[in-house]
Amino acid sequence: FFFIGHSRRVFMGSLGVIDTGVIDTFGAEIVDASEPLEPSFEIQTGSAQIVLKGEDAYGSRKLVLESSDELHVTFVCDGHGGAAAAQLCADKLLPILIEEARGDGSTASLQRAATRACARLHAEARAASTAGSTLTCIIVHPGRREVTAFNLGDSAAWMVPRDGSAATLLAEDHRLDTSEAERERVIALGGRLAHARGLSGEPGGPLRLWPGGGVGGAAQARVLGDSRLGDFVDATPAVTSLKLPRCGADFLVCSDGVWDALPAEAVLATVRGMMRSPVTLAASAIVESALNQRHAYDCDGYRRPRDDTTALLLRVRRSDEAEVLPAGGCLGCS
Repeated sequence: FFFIGHSRRVFMGSLGVIDTGVIDTFGAEIVDASEPLEPSFEIQTGSAQIVLKGEDAYGSRKLVLESSDELHVTFVCDGHGGAAAAQLCADKLLPILIEEARGDGSTASLQRAATRACARLHAEARAASTAGSTLTCIIVHPGRREVTAFNLGDSAAWMVPRDGSAATLLAEDHRLDTSEAERERVIALGGRLAHARGLSGEPGGPLRLWPGGGVGGAAQARVLGDSRLGDFVDATPAVTSLKLPRCGADFLVCSDGVWDALPAEAVLATVRGMMRSPVTLAASAIVESALNQRHAYDCDGYRRPRDDTTALLLRVRRSDEAEVLPAGGCLGCS
């Protein structure tokens, strides 16, 4: 059930190159008389996954646009109702992002590309099957010291600065059970929300949308695909851009196999405690912790996961970190 690994492929397109290398190094020096010299960064990626249904898909790649902008991208797709939508997203997200960026790596262009890419993936997923998928994607632009994040669904992502300062949540939670905005949107469209009922007739589990027509309940409707939910689905992603700390950061993206098992505080503590460990080892520790916690009170089938569980870690580390982080504190971070 346990996988740790990477692949390497290169795609050529009319608007750029997708380099799927697992560890990339980028150095950027921007000289401005009015600004301090920007640091150079090393980029590392690691992943770990435990498979139950095979509905999680993920990737970490370096993209190079015509404008010479270098982007480091990591993403998780958590499928439901089958693996088709998640796999389609994993296969096509990066080529579509490059195409929609149209050779422009500016902040506005990347945000537009994210929204357009989700719309295209949504249409293709609906045409291909009834399956649906979440999508959470992080795009790091080291040269501009900026990160753009976008998401649909509940696969959370965090930015954890390497100086020990507060982490930043980079994804919205679109579950109907926890998102008031989503509940209001679905109700305004005429959707019926209720908890499922067990054999006893008592309600239980998360709040769900019941679209009618014999279709089962759905815990979220801000996703890709899911044609069975009709017009209740909204594939417009939450998009945000913010500055990358000068001290660098670790970016964590996980499927709900992690977040349903562990509180965010515990996961972030693992990230902070393993910042000097290999990234793949850190991702592995998170997935193992999720597996262990889900079986803390149930030893039956201990190594059998209760859900697909995926963790990706994108590490943006200063090349001179040994000098600026001698004791876990970043000198001159802003």
